This record gives sequence, structure tokens and C-alpha cells, in this order.
Amino acid sequence: MDFDWTKVKTEYVTTDKSSYRKLAEKYDIPLGTLCKRAKNENWAELKKQSYDKKVTKTIAAVENNQVKKLERILTITDKLLDKIEKAVDELDIQLCKRVEKVKEIEYKNYERPDKPTKETIHETEEVTEIRTIIDRKGAQELASAIKSLKEVQMLKTELDEQEQKARIDKLRKDVMDEQENTSVTVKFEGDIEKWSK
Repeated sequence: MDFDWTKVKTEYVTTDKSSYRKLAEKYDIPLGTLCKRAKNENWAELKKQSYDKKVTKTIAAVENNQVKKLERILTITDKLLDKIEKAVDELDIQLCKRVEKVKEIEYKNYERPDKPTKETIHETEEVTEIRTIIDRKGAQELASAIKSLKEVQMLKTELDEQEQKARIDKLRKDVMDEQENTSVTVKFEGDIEKWSK
């Protein structure tokens, strides 16, 4: 009987939850035949390599996202730092606002001369800057903002690296556990062999 071994092998190697037994049932292949072919072609090693490539790609994608996020954070903190610098330069400047309202009333009602016919309000606003003593509360708030910025810019990269390493180790351990948990004992002509899946 001819089987599509390329298809079976590809499914085993690329599918995380596949096993020899499931594939043998799915493609109606005797389990012993499938196991023997898998051993000869080293499917288990190919599956491990495929999984390692997936893990590597996943880690690279996560790292890339973290780098992009860090770049965005640093760009934002740079912009915020520029604003803080400007605010520091303006700590001794206060804005004074002067508003003037002028009301014009028109009386053109001949029947009732005491009743206004038109009322207009003109409002002018003048803002001026004056130098005064330094705003202490503003200075304290700016110092707090600078401290927060410093903390953001000096992200704990060592802790990030340790966390990343721990994730990678966990993924590798999961692969090893899965490989240990998926083994089959098959009997061939009186010999007992253990096949890893």
C-alpha cells in the first residue's frame, strides 16, 4: 500500500500536538510501519528543530516588539523632557490677564424711548507676562516629573533579560516534557523498541 509519506511526515513535524498513533489512525497506516519510517528518517529530531525555529521566531518577534515599545517610550520621554525644560525656564513668569467689557445700548424706539432696541457687548482681553519670584509648587512638580522621567529612561534592562531568559527556558522545558510524555512501545518480531514521538 502506498502512503503519502511526505504529507504524514510534514504534519508530524509541523503540528505541535501530533503523535505517531494519531497519524497512524488518521491515515490508516499500521503504527509499526509509521514508527519504523519515523525512526529511519529521524522525525522526532526534525520536529524538535521545527519547534526550536518557531520558538526562535517567537522570541525574535517579542524582542522586536519590546524594542519598538522602548523606542516609543524614549521618544515620548524626550518630548516630555523638552516641555519640562521650557517650563523650568518659565518658572518665574506669571501671566496676568486683563479683561475689559464695554456695553453699548441703543435707544431708537419712538413709542417707548426708555426701552433699548439694541445692546452690544464688546470684550477685550489683554495678557501680559510679568517676572515674579519662582513658583515653588511648580518647581516641586517639575522635579517630580524629572525624577519619573529618569526612572523611565533607565529601565531595568538586566531584569528584562532575566525575564526573557526565564521564558525561553520554560518553552524549552515544555518541549522536553512533551517529548518525554509522547513515547510508544512497539513490538517487532519479538523485539521491543521504544519510539519517541
